[in-house]
Amino acid sequence: MIAALRADTAVVIGDNEPYSGALANDSMHRHGTRRGLAHALVEIRQDLIGDDGGSEEWAERLAAILTDLSGRPELHEIRHHGSRIGPVDPV
Repeated sequence: MIAALRADTAVVIGDNEPYSGALANDSMHRHGTRRGLAHALVEIRQDLIGDDGGSEEWAERLAAILTDLSGRPELHEIRHHGSRIGPVDPV
């Protein structure tokens, strides 16, 4: 997802900037990582989605990326990967 977003030269993309994203037992860890599900959290600056035009632009941008990614069979498999917070205790 990050690679697809970075391919769009109209936007600047960071990977968990300025935060590390390593939060033990947050929703992403509990419901995605521990279950081995492909998942992502997208944070968009408020000034970019503060009006209908900005919201529609981002909805279209993300819909195109997610449609492409949803066609990848490997993203529909259960896979347990490591985490920045340490070992993963699968559910």
